[in-house]
Formats: sequence, structure tokens, C-alpha cells
Amino acid sequence: MRKSLFCWILTLGVSTHVFATDLMDIYQQALENDTIFKEAYDTYMSSTEAIPQARAALYPQVGLGSQAGRNYQDAVAGAFSANQYYGSYLWQVNASQALFNYQAWAKVAQAKASVKAAQATFNDAAQNLILRTAKAYFDVLFAKDTLDFAEAKKRANKRQYDQATQRFQVGLDAITSVYEAKAAYDQSIATVIAARNNQINQSENLRKLTNHVYETLAPLKDSKIPLVKPEPNDVNQWIDTGLKQNYKLYAAKYNLEVAKDNVKAISAGNWPVFSLQSNASQVHNNASGNTVFIPSKQTQANIAIAMNFPVFQGGLVQAQTRQAQYGFQSTSEKLEQTYRDVIVNSRIAFNTITDGISKVKA
Repeated sequence: MRKSLFCWILTLGVSTHVFATDLMDIYQQALENDTIFKEAYDTYMSSTEAIPQARAALYPQVGLGSQAGRNYQDAVAGAFSANQYYGSYLWQVNASQALFNYQAWAKVAQAKASVKAAQATFNDAAQNLILRTAKAYFDVLFAKDTLDFAEAKKRANKRQYDQATQRFQVGLDAITSVYEAKAAYDQSIATVIAARNNQINQSENLRKLTNHVYETLAPLKDSKIPLVKPEPNDVNQWIDTGLKQNYKLYAAKYNLEVAKDNVKAISAGNWPVFSLQSNASQVHNNASGNTVFIPSKQTQANIAIAMNFPVFQGGLVQAQTRQAQYGFQSTSEKLEQTYRDVIVNSRIAFNTITDGISKVKA
């Protein structure tokens, strides 16, 4: 869709000059340097890490531990007593595997929906970059044409002012003609200044987009640009297309899925969690050099199915669930607003194009 949109923009008739930068060059530089687009890309790539983070709770959890120490023991048995300093060290391995964790599964579904929403948002940013690039490019060209016209008008008014002055000096015109010509010339000077400033401003807008300064831009071709009406020429079909292909609407729909899965994940906070747990450990006590305390080594290992059932947590889960439900309702309203915006904007865009073509042909 982005490629077809950009190809359509290129058909507007941009000529290619050897030393002038054309629209395709501008677009490629915008892809590399536009901060808004790069931010959208980084945000999307960041969001993709939500899935492996959510899945981590469903994968085996393994931990290693060790401990070394210096111990003192004093033993008394009737009239017999002995004491000993000895060293000890411990190592242990702990492992667990989730068997049933509904909250973790809900968070995985939530993460997948959030990545889809982020991708739709990024696609919208990529499409928006095409429109912003084309607008900035044509704004510069229009500003240059406006400046050229203003300067031509200024030269014409200067000639009229000079002619009016000469005619007044030889008595062929009244002084009012000189004043009127002078006023028109002064106004044209102000118009040129405004047009020149506007050209500078539009060039700066383009530079902000690409981080490049351009001496010249390739103008439109001299050939007449065809004014083609939307096909099909039916506003309702374009509205349907907008509802099916608008990335903002896609993002809003996926965000609603995120909010729905969030309710499931939070409400599962009171659900039991079953896991397979195992651990192994070994303790060494070093009491060499003493006949009273014998060096020892103790090894332990076990495996079990564990259940954690947080029955009541002071109403925390219930309050968080209600909060998530309100968040779901809020996201639902945003989806409805986006849906209405797509309809209105599609209708406005269709009417603007058809009205513009009619005015040009009139």
C-alpha cells in the first residue's frame, strides 16, 4: 500500500534534472533521517520483546547457588568437652517448570496483541512519512513559484511606478496616479519579502525531515498533469476501503485486544498455579586434624509438584480487575472514535479531491 501510494505521487510529473534533487531522493533521505519515523521504528522493535518476556514465565526456571563459610562448634558431653573451628561450603541447584499458570498464558496473548498494535502504528508512521515527504517537497516548489511570481509582480509594479512618475513630470498624469503606483510597488516589495521568508521556512521544514540542505529541487514537468477523479467515483466505497485498510484503526482494534487480555491476566491473580519443582544440594564440612569432629558430606535431592493458591490478598486483585475493566471500556471508546474519524476523514478527502478538480476545470 505504501509503495502504491508513493508511486502515485511520483506520477504527478516530477521532472528529473541532473543537478536537482527529486522526490525519490528526498524520500530515501527521509527514511534514513526523519526522527519521527525512526522513533516509530524503535518503538515497534522495542515492543517485539514483550512476547519473549511474557513467555519466560512458561519456560523452565533454573538457579545455581553456593556458599562458603568458617564455623565454630563447642561440644560438651558430661565431663568431656571439645571445640573446633572448621570450614564448610554448600552448592545447590533449583529448577521449576510451570504446569498450569493461566495468568502467564493471558499475558502471552496480551503481548502478541500489543506487538500487532505496535506494528500497525509503525505502518501508519511509514505511510505518514510518504505524505509528509511529498507535502514538504511540493511546499518548497510552491513557495519558489510564489516567490518568482511575487518578484515578477514587483518588477511590473516598478515599471508602472516609473512610468507614472515620468507621465506626472511631463504633465500627462495627476500626482494621485504616482501615489497609487507607489503604493502598489511598496505592497509588492512586502509581498516579495513575505514570499522569500516563506520559501526559507518551507526549506527548513524539508531540512528538518531529511537533515539535508538542498540547492535546487526538481520541478514538475512542463506537461499537463491529468486531473483524475477517484475511481470508483463513490464516496461510500472509499469509506469502506478506509475502514478495511486504515492502520490507525488496526492499531485501535489490537489495543482493545490488549485491554481485554489485561483483564483476563489480572483477574487470574486469584487462580491456583501448579508447577514442577526440584532441587539438589550438597554440604561439605571440613574438620580434618581433629578426632572429635569427623568431616562430613551431605547430599540432598527432591522433586515435587507444588501449588500456590492466593485465595485472598486483601481485595487487591478485585480492585485491579475493576481498574482493568474501566481501562477496557476507555480503549473501546477510543476505537469507536477512531472508527468515526476514519469515516469522516475519508468523506472529507473524497469531497476535497472532487471539489478541487471541479474548480480547476471551471
